[in-house]
Amino acid sequence: MTTFDSPLDRRGNGSKKWDKDYIQRRFKTAREDIYPLFIADMDFRQDEAVMRAFHAFIETGDFGYFDVLDSFYDNIQAWYRDKLETPIEKDWIVPANGTIASMHFAADLVSNGQPIMLLTPVYGVFKDIATHFGGMVTVPLLEADSAYRIDFERIEQEIVAQNVGTLLFCNPHNPSGRIWSYEELQAVVQICKKHGVTLLSDEIHGELNLSEKPFVSLIAFMEEYEGIIVASSPNKTFNLSGLTASYVIIRDPVLLAAYQRELARFHITINRAGMAFIADVYKHGRDWHAELIAYLKGNLELVEERFDGLELEWIRPDTGFLVWISLNKVTDVDRFVLELAQQTGVLVETGSRFVADYGNHIRLNCATSRGFLGEALDKFRDFYQQYAE
Repeated sequence: MTTFDSPLDRRGNGSKKWDKDYIQRRFKTAREDIYPLFIADMDFRQDEAVMRAFHAFIETGDFGYFDVLDSFYDNIQAWYRDKLETPIEKDWIVPANGTIASMHFAADLVSNGQPIMLLTPVYGVFKDIATHFGGMVTVPLLEADSAYRIDFERIEQEIVAQNVGTLLFCNPHNPSGRIWSYEELQAVVQICKKHGVTLLSDEIHGELNLSEKPFVSLIAFMEEYEGIIVASSPNKTFNLSGLTASYVIIRDPVLLAAYQRELARFHITINRAGMAFIADVYKHGRDWHAELIAYLKGNLELVEERFDGLELEWIRPDTGFLVWISLNKVTDVDRFVLELAQQTGVLVETGSRFVADYGNHIRLNCATSRGFLGEALDKFRDFYQQYAE
């Protein structure tokens, strides 16, 4: 048995994924026997080496005003160099509030009131960002051979027709876990460069590569095109989302200075605990990270086994712990998700939370213990086999 087989007990501690009131509002059920597989965080305990570093920070007892330490930048640089094979300079890194907040600030800075483009289906918060800062233009991704493809021609047409100023991009793709190839990214960059469109990339899922494909950060194209902003953090990889701490990477000095001024205007910066924890997980969590990837691969094998013979199609994620599933027997996914929750206690994300072009899809989070996941998948399987609208 591994530490991943003994998950955290997250009931009653404020965890949104396990909160009774939140689940009641979302899924209209007060069942006690629940299997939360919806919100994108993990049920795993932190690595002991990481926890020791966290405890050492807490034991200093010093939580006053602070400057960001060199170790924060050094450990991010080392992680990108060793794990992502992407060298970055210290001066490109901007400590920030949570990834979502940092993308809101970036969009506010660069949109200039022009519409923001999304490639759908996509992470639902992107819709909020777009509607707040210029309006939303959606371009559907093309689905073929159990993977999404980018419609480059349609992107360029809509940029021109709608006067798009920003492309809000998910690299890798959420909800499917698709790693975009170097060639695909290069084509996106060239279109944005041609039309002066800022490319704002959320890369928070890029650190959990489960495939043989290389993850390519858009940092690799920053020398070619200055209008790129990358927002990331270890929040998905090491389950730190509750710390609301992250960083943004910008190479162009003009854009970098403008973003720093935007944060300073609202007196926004990283919090001290978030700074320390990001540095510590990147320094001490490497062995745990490798073990996590191996465990998630095993969980995906379990998903494949339980889905065998069902009338559905699913995309095996290249990265991350989220499984995007097309339910061939279902036309109303919102209704299906509620009925699944109420009759089995299995809680999954409905496709309608991913803006547009979601069809009959749901998203399932498999980052929990294998025994618990197996129970949930058995309940899902039995319910789906008998399901009829």
